[in-house]
Amino acid sequence: MLTAIQLTRVTMAFGAVADLWLVVLITREAPEYAYMPAARLPFVGVLFVGAAVAVGLFAFGGALNDLLDARHDRAFSPSRPIPAGRVRSGQAAVVTLGALLVAMVAAAAFGTAGILLTALAAAGILFYDAAGKHVPAMGLLVIGLVHGVHMMIPNHELTFTLPVWLATTHAVVVATTLHLLEDKRPALTPRAFAALALGWLAWSVLLLGRGWWQADEGGFWPSSLTMGGLIWPILAVAAFAWYVRRKTRGVPAAVAAEKIRRYGSLWTCLYAVAWLLALGQVQAALGFAAFAFCGIAVMIAIRELTSLANRPVAYRR
Repeated sequence: MLTAIQLTRVTMAFGAVADLWLVVLITREAPEYAYMPAARLPFVGVLFVGAAVAVGLFAFGGALNDLLDARHDRAFSPSRPIPAGRVRSGQAAVVTLGALLVAMVAAAAFGTAGILLTALAAAGILFYDAAGKHVPAMGLLVIGLVHGVHMMIPNHELTFTLPVWLATTHAVVVATTLHLLEDKRPALTPRAFAALALGWLAWSVLLLGRGWWQADEGGFWPSSLTMGGLIWPILAVAAFAWYVRRKTRGVPAAVAAEKIRRYGSLWTCLYAVAWLLALGQVQAALGFAAFAFCGIAVMIAIRELTSLANRPVAYRR
């Protein structure tokens, strides 16, 4: 079980679940979406299928990455499950396909559009793992696009796309930072940076413009959200920048990259808390905060069990 967890990296899927649940809650609170499956399904049921979609896609991406990079990992990451011999390539392929099937079956609860968007997100993951990561300007942008498509699975008609844009931008910034800290090849040249910035700008205009274009009168900006309420997402972004700087100051680049990867994956839970506070949904925000703390606890516990399996479990910062 620990090997499967390490292969799929599901301990970092809490942020993906929070992203999808946030859209579900926004959908259920808006009367104009009352006809959609995300609004009509029982609350516990829609949270369950949403989590299944998010975890399935996340596990699919993690296992597929290890499967395609098995030869590279034998030289540079021999402790990964496949090169270490803890799981065979055929077994990894079964896990990869099984995770994708779980996501697709769960997405059926959101209707035909949910299935198509799940397939599109899976295609983006496949493209990134197979080719996109070898072209940084394209691959880093694809990471953000996958996050955006993933969030739209419960509601493809969502007009309030600002939370989706923030999650997409966060994913691109984190992935770019990791690429630089880990000194991945090919390197990001000034031309690649420019192409990435232009791609992000184009995607931002399309995403926010689509929401505005599809919105009815007053529909793009929820009535419960005021300009003052936007302080919560802004504070969440500032807190991420401060926290990452504090945790990575004076540490080797490899350690800093691992910390940013962990905190970056979980921070979208706090973005969800911030958006819910901005929308006046205090109880839901408290629930997401508890979910984020559970994610931190699970991540620490699994990390200790997998990385220190042959040593006594100890408290580490």
